[in-house]
Amino acid sequence: MSPAEQRLALRDAAQWHARLGAEPDSAHIHQQWQAWHQQSDLHRWAWQRLENLQAELQGLPGPLARRTLGSNVQATRRTLLKGLVLGLGVSGLGWSGYRNAPVWLADLRTSTGERRDLALVDGTRLILNTASAVDIRFEPTQRLIILRAGEILIETAKDPRPFRVRSAHGEMRALGTRFSVRQYDDHTRLNVLEHAVAVRNAADPTEVRVEAGMQLDFDQGPLPAPHAAEPNQTAWSQGRLVIDNWRLDRTLAELQRYRPGFIGCADYIASLRLSGAYPLDDTDRALAAIAQALPVRIETRTRYWVSVKPRK
Repeated sequence: MSPAEQRLALRDAAQWHARLGAEPDSAHIHQQWQAWHQQSDLHRWAWQRLENLQAELQGLPGPLARRTLGSNVQATRRTLLKGLVLGLGVSGLGWSGYRNAPVWLADLRTSTGERRDLALVDGTRLILNTASAVDIRFEPTQRLIILRAGEILIETAKDPRPFRVRSAHGEMRALGTRFSVRQYDDHTRLNVLEHAVAVRNAADPTEVRVEAGMQLDFDQGPLPAPHAAEPNQTAWSQGRLVIDNWRLDRTLAELQRYRPGFIGCADYIASLRLSGAYPLDDTDRALAAIAQALPVRIETRTRYWVSVKPRK
């Protein structure tokens, strides 16, 4: 096998490793990986090389980990794996846009339907919503959280170092505060619950101050003016989806974040309206409640395919 073929196979193996790590419960992805793995000796060789690296990282000496990233051995392993992946030329953008890859590479992450409530080393409280990922960069001169995917809720602790959150669309500087940040494909949403947050990005380096009770939806262009926040945006941190006069399709799209597979509805019932509180830790119960509130029925082909249809 040529070096170019080896490089391509290693790149593919790294991509499959990322996909399996991002969605470990997906039977479909496991079947696809199995087919790729059995396709050729080259693919099996590349996968074995990647697994050998994993085994080596499992035995990484503690002193090395402490010198590199304090006592966080897992973060050290992820850093080395990032070096391998980037060295192969398969960064998040290089993997054909496979947007879940950063979840696998991040310092902290949650799977679909999972939430994590953490206390950081400075006393800051960080809650990760479903399918979310962050990198933590605490240094002598700053505290930085890089949001790679999903949504977080933050209650900052007192510390002389500035506290910032960076998303794909800009940077937010906490001014002694409690706030949430959600990263969409095309924009970031900041919701300030207490005090204020200052926002800037490459297109608009002048900071925009967002006060408590306000939110800012911004992309990589000039920053717009803040506006009144939608209520109950952080109810997810208590395991609830609280909505007021939402369209059915929007409600289902939000529930989709908390369970693997597909949830959809016919176009001609998509505009039906809903209000109420729905459990995020039991999406089957949430769907049953929707079927009671609207003239619809839930059709489940498998755990991974749910369709909402008009009631007969």
